[in-house]
Order: sequence, then structure tokens, then C-alpha cells
Amino acid sequence: MQRHMKNDLRFLDGKKIYLRPLKKSDINDGWLNWINDPDARENLMGYFPVIEKDLKSYFNLQKLPYSAMFAICLKKDNKYIGNIRLSSIDWINKCCAYGRLIGNKGCRGKGYGSEALILILRYGFEVLGMNRMYTSVIKTNKASVKSSLKIGVKKEGILRKASFKQGKFFDRVSLSILAKDFFNKYGKTN
Repeated sequence: MQRHMKNDLRFLDGKKIYLRPLKKSDINDGWLNWINDPDARENLMGYFPVIEKDLKSYFNLQKLPYSAMFAICLKKDNKYIGNIRLSSIDWINKCCAYGRLIGNKGCRGKGYGSEALILILRYGFEVLGMNRMYTSVIKTNKASVKSSLKIGVKKEGILRKASFKQGKFFDRVSLSILAKDFFNKYGKTN
């Protein structure tokens, strides 16, 4: 895992993307529009439109020791295309949740989300010392489920009728990965 010097905004480097600390200016550089886009909101936990003031408050809460949030950017042109975060960090049990959003519609389905997930998992396991990382996604979010399974995350089960959208209940897929399984597949960098 390559980390950069403090003058370089890049934090974690991949092949096609890198992660950098999320900036407040990202709110108006795409983030606010993405989470208010009905197509994107369909798969997010938030169900209601968000205003700038509320997103700024949310941004201010996304800090260690409880969470870590990063911008996903393309290496070729530094374009900001989405966000990824670790949340509900449990330092005693060494586990946390992960979530990601490729907000730029033109960048979906190109493997950027999978690459970002590998980077954030490596950060969680190697840097933060987590043992287990997990998520749950609405069952209809087939792209997220497929991407997670492709990189080695395991399906743990179904949370029956756990999400209410458009007047009906939907199942959620529960997924997780353990540090040993991640390192068996991707190795350690340090």
C-alpha cells in the first residue's frame, strides 16, 4: 500500500484510482448532487433529499476514531468520482462497516468501485488493525453485491425485509470479509 507525503493529497494509490481525504469543497463538486440523484439514492441508506447544510454537518462527523471517509479519484486526470468510508469502527472487537458510492454515472461499471474497496479494506486491515469488515446493501443493488463478491467479500445472509422504499419492504444482503481471507488473496504490503 503506497501512502504519500503530506503535500500530496493522495492517500492510497491503486492502478486506476486513488483515495484522498474528503474535503468540504467536495460537497459542491459532486457529492451533494450524487446523493440527491434518485438513481443513486435508490441504493443508499438515506431515503430523503439532503441539503448542503445537513451534508456539511454529516461531513464534520466523519472522523477517526469513529469513521474514516475518502474521496475516490481517477489517476489519469484527478477527477473526483465518488466516496468510500469506514464507519461504526469498533476498536475493541476490531471490526467496522464499509460503504462506497461511485457518484459519477459515467464511471460506474468500470471497476473503480472494486478497486476502491480493495484499497479501503487494505487500509482497515493493515493500518487500523481491523479483523472483520462488513456491509449490508439492498438486494436490488446487484452491482454492489457483485463487486463485493468479486473481490473476495463473502455473503453472510439476508436481512429479511430490512429496507423500506417506494412503499414496500426489500431484503438486504449482509456481506463481510476477514483480515486473514483478505491477506490470503491479496497479501500484505508491510
